[in-house]
Order: sequence, then structure tokens, then C-alpha cells
Amino acid sequence: MSSERKIDPFAVIILVLSIIGIILVATQYFAGFYLGGGNYRYSCLDCGYATGVDLAAQVLILILLIVQIVIALNDLLPNRFIEKNLDQIGIILGGLTILFTIIGLGAFGIAYSEYEWWPETGFYGAIIAGILNFILFFLKYKNR
Repeated sequence: MSSERKIDPFAVIILVLSIIGIILVATQYFAGFYLGGGNYRYSCLDCGYATGVDLAAQVLILILLIVQIVIALNDLLPNRFIEKNLDQIGIILGGLTILFTIIGLGAFGIAYSEYEWWPETGFYGAIIAGILNFILFFLKYKNR
């Protein structure tokens, strides 16, 4: 008698998106502005022009994506380490990822509003991971 467990495709995609999001937030600029005279300044985890709020938002985004990885792994491993269905928590975490990404960019934009500023790769990685994970966790929850 075979008790094969099917691989959850939603969990696989959530896992991949979260890993990509973490890599982009941790290694790329989150936002930037033009200082003038050919000088550009950026916000990232180790950049000097991150504001306190956008830096905190980037750290929270990383934590949220790590927890989403844990939830995805819980659904993918043969022996679940948490028996409870965590899809609703995943929906909330995806929403919080979106919220903190927007808050972080808004804080950066307010702090440097006198300059021309824009979102960078780290922002896009976080917002896309948050939106898609939110949708995927919602679809997982609805399909159970």
C-alpha cells in the first residue's frame, strides 16, 4: 500500500518566491534618489541613506519572508513539524509583507521628498513576493 504524498505546487512557488525576495531585499538597493551633480544615493540594509523606518521595514520584510519559507517547508516536508494548517497565517504574512514594503518606500520618499527618488530592485522583489505569496496562500486556503 503506497502512501505517496503529493507535492503542493503552491508551497513550491511560495518557497521560491520568498527565497528570491529575500535575496533581492538583502543584496539590492531598496530605493534611491538623485543628490545632484551626478551623485546618486540609495537605501539598503547597509547603505548610509536608509531612514530608520525604511531600514526597519526591510528587516521586517526579511523576517516575514523567512516565516513564509517555514510555512512552505512545513507543507513540503514529508513529516510536517507543525500539524496545523497555516494558510491563513500565510495570507496575513503576505499582506504584512506588502504593507511594510509600502511603508518602507513611503518613509524613504518622505525623508528625501526634496529630491527625485524612486523604488529600486529590493522594493520590487519584496512587493512582488508579498503580492504573489498573498494570492498563493489565499488559493491554497480556498482549495483545502
